[in-house]
Amino acid sequence: MTMSGFGKALDEPLDSGASTSHASGSPTAGTDAADDFERLRELLIGDERRALDAARTRITELENAQKDLPRRLPGAAIEALRGEQVTTRVADALSEPVAQALGTAVQKNRQSIVDALFPIIGPLIRKSIAEALRNLVADLNGAIESSFTLRGLKWRLEAWRGGVPYAQVVLKHRLAYRIDHVFLIERASGLVLLHESAPDITPLDADAIAGMLTALGDFVGDSVGQDGGGLESMSVGEHLVWVVQGPRANLACFMRGVPPAELRTLLEQRLEDIHARTAGTPDADLRAVGDTSAWHEQLQPPALLRDAEAARTPMQRAPSRWPLLFILLAMLVALTVFVARRERWEARIDALRARLVAHPGFVLTGIDEQAWRSVTVHGLVDPDAPSLAKVFDGAGLDPALPKLDVAGYLSTDDTAVARRAARLLAPPTGVRLTVKDGVLALDGHAPDAWITAAREHAGWIPGVVRTELTLSPDGDAAAAARAELERLVQALNTLDVPFGEDTQPAAGAQAVVDEIARSARQVAALASTAKVTLVLASVGSSDESGTDATNARVRAGRARWLAQALAERGVGAVEVPDAVIAEPIDLTRRSAHLRVTARRSVQ
Repeated sequence: MTMSGFGKALDEPLDSGASTSHASGSPTAGTDAADDFERLRELLIGDERRALDAARTRITELENAQKDLPRRLPGAAIEALRGEQVTTRVADALSEPVAQALGTAVQKNRQSIVDALFPIIGPLIRKSIAEALRNLVADLNGAIESSFTLRGLKWRLEAWRGGVPYAQVVLKHRLAYRIDHVFLIERASGLVLLHESAPDITPLDADAIAGMLTALGDFVGDSVGQDGGGLESMSVGEHLVWVVQGPRANLACFMRGVPPAELRTLLEQRLEDIHARTAGTPDADLRAVGDTSAWHEQLQPPALLRDAEAARTPMQRAPSRWPLLFILLAMLVALTVFVARRERWEARIDALRARLVAHPGFVLTGIDEQAWRSVTVHGLVDPDAPSLAKVFDGAGLDPALPKLDVAGYLSTDDTAVARRAARLLAPPTGVRLTVKDGVLALDGHAPDAWITAAREHAGWIPGVVRTELTLSPDGDAAAAARAELERLVQALNTLDVPFGEDTQPAAGAQAVVDEIARSARQVAALASTAKVTLVLASVGSSDESGTDATNARVRAGRARWLAQALAERGVGAVEVPDAVIAEPIDLTRRSAHLRVTARRSVQ
């Protein structure tokens, strides 16, 4: 086919060939036309069709691969992270998006992140706090243990002289410290001349540290001026950094804990020694110095620690003796005062014990005492024994007031027996009563009735072994009895029982009641001989501090109390009148007394 024919074929309709073939009736002509069309189409769009098919196939493969991407992604990531350089590039690429994603996640899901990190952070915090508290308890325990030792007293004296709290001095001496790094830095260039680290510490980037310290030193110098000094110390994390400056080099020391002041002095000496080695060449570079082995030996952390402790020892062993002597003198004075007070207290207790042992009618069984605080006396006491109040008043045991813990018993002491006989017999004025070695002696003159009663009852008194009565009856028994009775009545009317507030008896009331009872029994014994009938009345008195009704009630209560106390002592038939008309009321005293009057004469 020629080109003209080929162009003609393009201009003709596609189905013209088919019409021709049908018209001619030849099937071979139609088939040729179809092949020609296919060849034509192949020539025109064959490349595009093949490219389109390839693209369609590739799209299908990519879609299938995209569906399988989640399953293949972990393996692909692992494969991509193999190799140090690849890992670094991936980390650099992911650092910023991961940081942004983490920040967004923290803002949106704060509680979820807290819940996820709590099981990890909680134990770490508790462990850190426990370790810190353990160290603090150890330091405090050491401080407490040293409080009452010579070292503790020395630390207290140091705190007193320095004007600082005692706890600060204890922490200064008790807290351990260590040196991790030492840097020798040229001052002009900021270059590291020497770097020493502790044996168990990972070395730091010396050049970076030197640059940081140089920059900070220049900044401080520019900020505060040359006259204001330079950088001397700072805190970097858990490290304390001391910077010792020299004219040509600086020395930086990284430490943990609380170092002593002697360490700074030692660092200054080391830096001065280094400058002394280069004193002959002031303009030379320190790096040009040949032998620096001595610097290494002097600036190693173990050597610095050892020399610092050695420097502290003389200072600790050669303090001023005057503070210690003052403390010892104060302790000696305090000990002397304590011993003297204790000896005086023991002497007073011994004197009290001797007086109690010699007291008639009392048996001492023991004394429980706590110095200057309490004294308790245990023993047995006879009811007729003299009162122990005077014994305690003269003991001088203030401020400790002795307390009694006693039980009753009947004493055979002559004094107690004499008091018992006088209480039971109530001898008249003309009778003298004595007891010696258990022998009761009565002599003098008395009414016949009393003599008869004394002969009958004297031998039955507890503690009386035998009696010796040399009594003579009175000439006019009735007259003598009336005279004695009048004297006893006058004496009774003057005996007042003191009271405090309301109806509470005051101190010494019981002794007055005993005296009234003894006189009342004597009056009762003389009444029949004197041929009179007596009336005993208990009368109360009050002051003007209350109302009339209140004062009347108080007077009646005090009168009843005295009547009851006399009844307990064997004095019966004591009246308590509702009102006393014949005798005016004493409005100046709080008391009660027994009034004895004659009601009628016996014919």
